[in-house]
Amino acid sequence: MKRFLTINIALFALLSLLSACGSGGGGDSSGTSRTADDGSSATVTTLTGTVADGYLSGAQVFLDRNNNRVYDNGEPMALSTTGGVYSLEVNPGEGEIYPVIAQVIAGQTIDEDTGTSVVSGYLLESLPGHWEFISPLTTLVRLARDKNPSLSEQQIEIAVRSQFSVADSISLFTDYMVPGNVDETVAAEFNRTHRVAQVVANIMGRLRASIAQNLGGQIATDEQLLVAYMIADQIAWQAPLIEQALDDERNQGLEFDVATLTDVVIAEIDADGLDANLLILYAQRVEQNFETWDMRPPQIQSQYPPINDTASIDAVVSVLFDEPLDGTLLTNGIVELTGPSGFVSGSLDYDTEHVRLTFTPDQLLLPFSSYQVTVKEVLADTLGNPLGGDITWGFTTIFDQTPPVLPDF
Repeated sequence: MKRFLTINIALFALLSLLSACGSGGGGDSSGTSRTADDGSSATVTTLTGTVADGYLSGAQVFLDRNNNRVYDNGEPMALSTTGGVYSLEVNPGEGEIYPVIAQVIAGQTIDEDTGTSVVSGYLLESLPGHWEFISPLTTLVRLARDKNPSLSEQQIEIAVRSQFSVADSISLFTDYMVPGNVDETVAAEFNRTHRVAQVVANIMGRLRASIAQNLGGQIATDEQLLVAYMIADQIAWQAPLIEQALDDERNQGLEFDVATLTDVVIAEIDADGLDANLLILYAQRVEQNFETWDMRPPQIQSQYPPINDTASIDAVVSVLFDEPLDGTLLTNGIVELTGPSGFVSGSLDYDTEHVRLTFTPDQLLLPFSSYQVTVKEVLADTLGNPLGGDITWGFTTIFDQTPPVLPDF
């Protein structure tokens, strides 16, 4: 079941053979082969690349041969230098098989955007074969690819770009810091990509620090993958905030501040909930090996009566969700309506086509009274993701019924 850690031996042998014939580094100029320093007939390949959100110097960069996201003795390793540049000497073909990881170290790694050391450490990753440029965005691509192996690399890159409205012409595997000789419009798109990476990097550092604290002070080796998934999911769910801020800057000229936007995004995340219990759920999801990755609870798209609004005494409560629900949980009591006289009895219906829950009271509600709707926290989607907490809102009734026509005496 550990699909993410399996190495295809046949592929390794084939790539090694190709590398011995001069393919080194997937044909990119950043991968070169030479004779080993000990004078033996063995050859080594040098992988040269760059680490950035802005360029990061003093990051620990290594070839992750066992896919545990932790540097182990014997793995090729180097510290990035000025401009985020690093070089690793590896066996021929390894660059195409194993990912390159950059450990951004708090108090040591210098972010050349600010000229200061980073406050909270985080991990940057690459897909195997893409060691030339490693950034927060290549990290999101790799994690999304691991979680959704049925999708192609191109599909995953398109999905990540679309989350932040990065232009289709921008490759997430290209150094956005050096756009080259381009016109003003293209340069603006590279700048937008850089800003996305800056915010994502800050969020990664803040969340990783919170998770480490929630787990007792450190993240164990066997928790690295789960924590990486957890952080990537939180960023994906908050991506619309980042996208909106960048759109406001471009379309309305509003000031974009990385630190302020990071604070806004973090405030939307329940950092205390990123704990050992959630880690267990992530471990279960990895073991379940579903074709579709989904750890997000069902989200309410709309509800009636509206929050803190008014409704008729014959109102029917309805809640529209964004994904199918687990039908086995849809029993009376999953949606509660309470008023001046306590619980209101009624019947629950589920419209599978429109993903809508409807609660119909058995009798008319009292006029000019306050009522509260509660959707219970155990409600979950078909993959078992529960709401995680009760969702409640209130409304007030009005009397808008037309009285019957009096008889003609």
